[in-house]
Amino acid sequence: MSTERLGWSELPHQSFTYDPHLLSLRWCLECGQAFRWRETPDGWWTGVVEGRALRIRGDGGTFTYAAYPSLPRPDFWHDYLRLDFDLREVYEAFSGDPHLAASFRSWSGMRVMRQDPTETIITFLCTTANSIPRITRAIERMSLRWGEPIAVIDGRAYHAFPRPEVFEEDIVEELAADCNLGYRALNLVRAVREINSRPEGWADSLRRVPYERAREELMSVRGIGPKIADCVALFALSKDEAVPVDTHIRQVTIELYLPEITTKSLTANTYNRISGYYRERFGRYAGWIQQYLFFYHLTRHREVPL
Repeated sequence: MSTERLGWSELPHQSFTYDPHLLSLRWCLECGQAFRWRETPDGWWTGVVEGRALRIRGDGGTFTYAAYPSLPRPDFWHDYLRLDFDLREVYEAFSGDPHLAASFRSWSGMRVMRQDPTETIITFLCTTANSIPRITRAIERMSLRWGEPIAVIDGRAYHAFPRPEVFEEDIVEELAADCNLGYRALNLVRAVREINSRPEGWADSLRRVPYERAREELMSVRGIGPKIADCVALFALSKDEAVPVDTHIRQVTIELYLPEITTKSLTANTYNRISGYYRERFGRYAGWIQQYLFFYHLTRHREVPL
């Protein structure tokens, strides 16, 4: 069957309204939580979510979008961008912290999103000691190689994210070389095969259990450590108390809040101390605060791996 070829202008467009100070597509889509989006020269963001090719653009408080095939449900954007979360509460609660206030002003509207749990696990298994551009390229190559074709739109081929069953095949060498994942390829395949052996819907079910239980379940999979588990918990399971700690968060936390930490590496004790500090200081907003400080540090050190 040939792949459908069409143009974005041929597709029906719809729109919704939202406070632009509380929703920035740029900061949501390029802050290191999602890797399948790119911006076109005319200001549209194009990507693939849940097997749909999407484009969306903000103009003030109006957000116009198109999808092919059509969106799976009417509340798709509300769910994906977590528009039910009142970001204004975060800004008001911590505007007294000068570092956070500056981050809120610089990246107003950066939101933690709600992504597919299985895809998020696979994606973040690719992030170990890797940079955002390289992760983005790896995910794109993986999708073009093993994802179901969706359509060619304005000359660009859109493919769905690979189904977990793909990783049952002998693809380690291709992942390592063609997707430039190197040593991560074997860890990725082993982990996904273990997930495939779990009951159907296992990853989705973690949304319905408390954070600690979800984290424990995730870390029971070989290859998923504390940071990947917390990334999945925050970016896919809506566990806002999850605080992924990497080199950026370790360094910025020591710089701003915990100068007494003198360890040069991210040990288990340091990880737990930093994540616990965020939960104690920022409560149910800990994960959101982490994301602002992560991006604050990332923009100062663009070449430092995740």
